[in-house]
Amino acid sequence: MSSDVDSILAQLQLNDYVSLVLAIAVAYDYCLTISKEVTYIWTRPWTRVSTLFLLIRYVGCLSALTSALSGSRFIPALVEVRHSSPVSD
Repeated sequence: MSSDVDSILAQLQLNDYVSLVLAIAVAYDYCLTISKEVTYIWTRPWTRVSTLFLLIRYVGCLSALTSALSGSRFIPALVEVRHSSPVSD
């Protein structure tokens, strides 16, 4: 039983690490491309394509960051693990 709990907790921790790595990758991409975004999107007249680009870009950034900061999606609340001790006579 203990190994099952340890396995589940290890999987949840891996999920948290993967979420954090993805959020860092999105933030890194944002930092690398912000100058091109300013040049090609913000300084030109607004079109449907530029609006769509900004919507997709910033919704994706917010989604990645909230996933990383909110923790695991598998467990909606804190979990308390109780280990039962054998009863001695």
